[in-house]
Amino acid sequence: MRLPRECYQLKKTIETHLPHLSQPQLAGLVLWVCGAILAGSACQNAVASALSVKGNWNNLRQYLREWLYDGSDRASPCQTQLDVTLCFAPLLRWVLAWWHADRLALAIDPTLKGDQSTAIVISVLYRSCAIPVAWRIHRATQKGSWSDPTVELLKQLAPAVPEEMTVIVLCDRGISSPKLWNQIRAQGWHPGMRYRKNITFCADGGRRLPAQRFVCRPDTAWIGRGTAFSATKAKRRCTLLVVWYVEQEQPWIILTDLAPDKVGPSWYALRFWIELGFKAVKSLGWKWNKTRRTDPTRISRHWLVLSVATLLTLAYGTRVEDANDLGIAPGNLRTPPKVLAPNHRNPWSRPARTVSVLRHGIDWLRRLMLKGRLWSRVWLLPEPWPEPKTGLEITQHAPP
Repeated sequence: MRLPRECYQLKKTIETHLPHLSQPQLAGLVLWVCGAILAGSACQNAVASALSVKGNWNNLRQYLREWLYDGSDRASPCQTQLDVTLCFAPLLRWVLAWWHADRLALAIDPTLKGDQSTAIVISVLYRSCAIPVAWRIHRATQKGSWSDPTVELLKQLAPAVPEEMTVIVLCDRGISSPKLWNQIRAQGWHPGMRYRKNITFCADGGRRLPAQRFVCRPDTAWIGRGTAFSATKAKRRCTLLVVWYVEQEQPWIILTDLAPDKVGPSWYALRFWIELGFKAVKSLGWKWNKTRRTDPTRISRHWLVLSVATLLTLAYGTRVEDANDLGIAPGNLRTPPKVLAPNHRNPWSRPARTVSVLRHGIDWLRRLMLKGRLWSRVWLLPEPWPEPKTGLEITQHAPP
């Protein structure tokens, strides 16, 4: 299918970073992504309406639908079909090609679409949002452990990350498992796993206690090295962080393999950005929650659209936000600022964004696409990881 005029510049960008796609696969992805950005929705009918010209809406809608199908399910059956798993490492390489930092925060979390499907997602955490780079789709009623598919996703991402880059992988309660812990460490990355308050920990030189006992009041934190869990097969040498801010009902209980003096007590706060990333995929951005697609394979291909659209709009939104901070027009900012504006440096004192980076990106990218004048230079410049909040009393355990 011939691409609309608005799509050609974006096609070059996607082709550069996903070079393994065939031309039909690339054309379909470009149409989906461009239509989603123009429509502000990745729902099929909205995408077709945003792209259709000269009364070709039905043909375009059918083309978009069949791009998600296996080759054997199409109106003209063929052997070609898109294997989304081959896109995971290239997606992360694409992120890192625009990345201006020497460390990376990932989060693993599931998200539900009603009672129909569950997506287990690994995302890059970025400026109060998240970029999906690997995922596995299950039917909501499907039974089984999440550990095995999540471990496989990590293995697929591993080749994309340079050895010298520091990577921390944040997981919430329910995702943490010994198998996942071991895989993260095997890749040279660092787990940051939250556990329930009833786990036990034996600090070096001390006695075994319930983890929550290491802090006794809000605005305190305890960090120390020791052995987690009491069962012989489950015991784990690690660092425990117990962090209790006054705004929290109960403390965070976090295990990591980083040394106590190398880990930040507030880094786990980054994990909550994946929830905002899910909002971007759903209600605030691409309206995934409104699609009626139920087949896991087709949903997985649709998530490739959501991922690429999110990556592009966050990169364009970054340039807009950085230009606004400097008080200049976004078109005149052609390189990333060497230092972020003061309002980006302290996560505890900076004001909440009135406009999200994603919204800036959607608005500006749509405007530039319609003009046929996309920027040749965009970037991802992450904010500093959060430092401890002023007034937090931190105890660093030193064994006798």
